[in-house]
Amino acid sequence: MSEYIFSDAQEKSEYKRLSLLQDSFDEKSRKHLLKAGLSKGMHVLEVGLGLGSIASYMYDVVGNSGYVLGIDLNTHFIKEADYELIEGNIVDLEISQSFDIIHMRYVLIHKVNAKKIIEKLVSLLKPKGRLVIEEPDFSLAKWIDSKDIDGCKNVNLAICKMFELKGLKPYYGSVVHLDLESSGLVLDENISYLHLCSGGDDVANVMRISTNTLKEDYIQTGLCTDLDIDAYIQACSDEESLAVYYATIVTIAIRAELEKKEDSSLVCSEKTRLDGVYEAREKDDILECFEVMKLLRPHIERDSFVSNVMEQIKQGYQLFYLSKNSKLVCLAGIKIGTNLAWGKHLYVNDLVSSSSSLGYGKEMMQYVKSMAGLNNCKEIHLDSGVQRFEAHRFYLREGFKIASHHCSYKIEI
Repeated sequence: MSEYIFSDAQEKSEYKRLSLLQDSFDEKSRKHLLKAGLSKGMHVLEVGLGLGSIASYMYDVVGNSGYVLGIDLNTHFIKEADYELIEGNIVDLEISQSFDIIHMRYVLIHKVNAKKIIEKLVSLLKPKGRLVIEEPDFSLAKWIDSKDIDGCKNVNLAICKMFELKGLKPYYGSVVHLDLESSGLVLDENISYLHLCSGGDDVANVMRISTNTLKEDYIQTGLCTDLDIDAYIQACSDEESLAVYYATIVTIAIRAELEKKEDSSLVCSEKTRLDGVYEAREKDDILECFEVMKLLRPHIERDSFVSNVMEQIKQGYQLFYLSKNSKLVCLAGIKIGTNLAWGKHLYVNDLVSSSSSLGYGKEMMQYVKSMAGLNNCKEIHLDSGVQRFEAHRFYLREGFKIASHHCSYKIEI
């Protein structure tokens, strides 16, 4: 059985879904390819063709002096192609060419062997060649307004659970950079697009078709019902509904040239990361947060840090880090919850910066505030040790009020 989620879709509905994806995302894909340096005479590869529009665009740009190869597991939607077309699994194919640019969109999210595919693509890149990947993160979906908002939220949960039950990561777009870096690539760009739109828009229609196709898979997760599915499909067509359906993360990575050092050993360029806020979900990213977190929690141990954070993540905890000049400089650990005292709120478990004078804390706090707004939280809460006077001044400058005392009682075991 094929691992591709839409392998059993009816041809007509799958063609319509691919057409909507093409209409929604081709313009951005073209811009990112040009930013990656797509130009006349290049050798380029498109993996996962869809209807073939991007491969055709790349052919128009590289011209007769260039070369375009398109590869897909199923090429029956491609009626005519000016470029070379191969049907098959990229991992199994023997390819003699090397490429200046390789592009793929919404492919790895469906692949349990995503890392293996990336390693194959890296082997096909020329030195300084670029890999341009566009992948979704469905965990960032958020319903803002619909007639049955709870039903729609249940379907969001079911979508993520379906991926997990198939051994896939519904948030893969947000962590693909880890596989790229561990495969020897250097990150050049990482951009996230939240698809906030009303019902009837192209993205909403993509999700409507997808949900209609995969409804049995969603229901089998146990997280949604037939009525929830009906409510979601209706909301996708309702112009008065509003939702962040998911996010697309565009990552451009470069195959670094091998350099010779004095000892004649071959090494790749140092790992880099673009400035910005990222969520630490994978073990490598979490472990990288240890040294900064220890500034706030000096009692923690490196050996147990990752397992402790992973256990908290199971309970709704999220750990974010701010990167500057490829260095991790600030952390925020948060948890969104609801209680009788505060209603729906965002609680800041941890907030720590490697420097108190460079504005890292303020930048991270702005991100936390935006997260609270996106999740319809009414308030943000946190505790701060009575001795942390500098932190108190920071929170007051950020508009927080000292609203209560925090009491604790130690249980003797």
